[in-house]
Amino acid sequence: MTWLKKTLIGAGLGVFAALLVWLITRYTAHDLFYTYEAKTYDWRIKKKFEKRPTIDDIIIVDIDERANQKLGKYSQWPRKYHAQIVDFLHRAGAMAIGLDILYDRDIWQPDQDREFVRTVREAGNVYTAIYFAKADSDNWLPVMKSEPEGFEAERFYYTMPLENASRFRKEERMESRFVELLNASRGVGHVNFNGDIDGIVRRIHLFTNFNHHLYPTLGFKIFMDALGVDSVLFDVRNQVMNLYRENERLMGIPTDEYGNMYINWEGPFKTFRYISFYDVLKAEERNLPPEIFKNKIVLLGTSLAGLYDLRNVPFQRAFPGVEIHANIIYTLFNQNFITKMNEHSTFLLLALIGFVLGFILIRTKPLFSVAFSVVLGFLYVIVVTIIFFEQNYWIEIISPLMTILVSFSLIYVYRYITEEKDKRFIRSTFSHFVTKSVVDELLANPEKIKLGGEKKECTVLFSDVAGFTTISEQLEPEELVQLLNEYLTEMTNIVFKYDGMLDKYEGDAIMAVFGAPIERGNHAYQACATALEMQEKLSAMREVWKRQNRPELYMRIGINTGPMVVGNMGSESRFDYTVMGDAVNLGARLEPANKIYGTNIMIGEGTVKKAGDTIIVRPLDLLRVKGKTEPIWVYELVGLSEKGLSDDMLRVIDLFKKGLNHYLKRDWDSAINYFMQALAIRENDGPSQCYLERCNFFKENPPADDWDGVYTQTTK
Repeated sequence: MTWLKKTLIGAGLGVFAALLVWLITRYTAHDLFYTYEAKTYDWRIKKKFEKRPTIDDIIIVDIDERANQKLGKYSQWPRKYHAQIVDFLHRAGAMAIGLDILYDRDIWQPDQDREFVRTVREAGNVYTAIYFAKADSDNWLPVMKSEPEGFEAERFYYTMPLENASRFRKEERMESRFVELLNASRGVGHVNFNGDIDGIVRRIHLFTNFNHHLYPTLGFKIFMDALGVDSVLFDVRNQVMNLYRENERLMGIPTDEYGNMYINWEGPFKTFRYISFYDVLKAEERNLPPEIFKNKIVLLGTSLAGLYDLRNVPFQRAFPGVEIHANIIYTLFNQNFITKMNEHSTFLLLALIGFVLGFILIRTKPLFSVAFSVVLGFLYVIVVTIIFFEQNYWIEIISPLMTILVSFSLIYVYRYITEEKDKRFIRSTFSHFVTKSVVDELLANPEKIKLGGEKKECTVLFSDVAGFTTISEQLEPEELVQLLNEYLTEMTNIVFKYDGMLDKYEGDAIMAVFGAPIERGNHAYQACATALEMQEKLSAMREVWKRQNRPELYMRIGINTGPMVVGNMGSESRFDYTVMGDAVNLGARLEPANKIYGTNIMIGEGTVKKAGDTIIVRPLDLLRVKGKTEPIWVYELVGLSEKGLSDDMLRVIDLFKKGLNHYLKRDWDSAINYFMQALAIRENDGPSQCYLERCNFFKENPPADDWDGVYTQTTK
């Protein structure tokens, strides 16, 4: 192979690996890989935090534990507390006041509600929260077709072209009911936080779509009003939220394809200045100077766990929602946005990584290749982390590292296939004579290629085509060979499917061994499953041959399990890996014994015991096979327990067993009755026909007094 061709193959494999990773991470298992990638983002966020003074530009008035203790339970606070806070902050010169609280009407103190509304209206710089929820038919909360009655929606929502607005999250219900307070506000903003698939809040949907009206998040609304924004337009293609004032573009905010902005977290809990609600309410007696609020954005919220406004964020499992709004506002005012590499650029990055790896690894030694891949992975993580710290640019880590791993794997699989060609040639050639499992065993243990063997329990299977000599006389040699090859190919494939070892062919006969040279599972069950599938496959092949006007083959199978000698038998120059012993000979005798009973598959006692309840059998006879003096019970294999049998077949077996029991007791008439009932259900049931004939014979010719029910096989 030329240098150029090898290099191109390596580079191509690397690019293919990149494509494979792209498809898996974007389509096949997107949620799984996004979760892992998001964890790397969280790690980078935490590492980026620096020790810094508390941020004073945004102040959080906190309904905290101290306020709860001093003023009593929050749920019992009079509404005038909130009115006093708003009035104080307004008089102190706050630039904007954001109320991250969902207020309901106070039906017990409506006068205080009216005072609160008046205070908010007069302040003129208060922003209140709205909340959206899913419809809940179980609790009679249907999808809302419009905003709550009396809500001056046209003052607060934004509009965009339908193709842009359709990108935003759609909501079903607006749960904010205190419309008088909302109408008194300068602006409203939603306070919904929707975590990623792992429940962690990393980004905020700048707008949410309710009733085809777009409502901004609370912090975004405060920011837009501070800039005087009067219209917005979402550039879907470039993933930018454009802000306009009097048709002049002020700025663009990078988002994802759904208008979500990644929050650039400034630090852990209390990075922004927190002041207790109690201290602000009692500012005069607490000597709290109003000047600290002048020209500041003030957010009123809570860090109390009991008020259920804690969220899971990249660096903390329970983080106050109000400080999330503070981070959003700070990100917007400082235009310190986090941008994620887009999908197109990410794919090109993966392709470049794969190309470079393929170009290098296709020619280098394994040790260097491993070292190079590991070093490349470490350097990549370091570089993209630095870029994130310096540029707030999120480049993925998981999919590129996967590309390195998959590229390395594909290239070395390819190199193994091509560079081990000689070994593969030997393996494939040897496999023409013995099974692949034998080849693997011999390659792993070369010492087994010698005379001798070992004694172990195995299962043998013998199959033969019924009347093959007659069929062979009807066909031309070429036709006979083609027919036989089709038959043997399909039967052999089934043997290999169940980990059988093909011992030999003898014309149309097959001998297979299960449990040697390596035992995998229950070898008796595997042999039985093989026999049943062979008969099923042959039945399907007969249908094809019938349409082709070719002879139809029928097969008999004998199976037996027992101890036997397994190993290489022969001379030093030529030998076969095979099995020997009485159990093998018995299996060979069972195959032709099928003719006696009109069965297709006969198995010995050893197989029944070994396979246990995984197979379904019916006892056939106490049989003395040719060449043996001791009789054995033989059985017909009729099915696998996992597949079951039809009700008719189960009934036939039950009737047959009862007939056999009466037969052994010499109760010929009762036996005949049961066998006749079985034949009425299954008219071609071979064992029932066989025993019906025997019973009729013994009625006319009673056996000797010492008859033990044993049947002696006189032919092979």
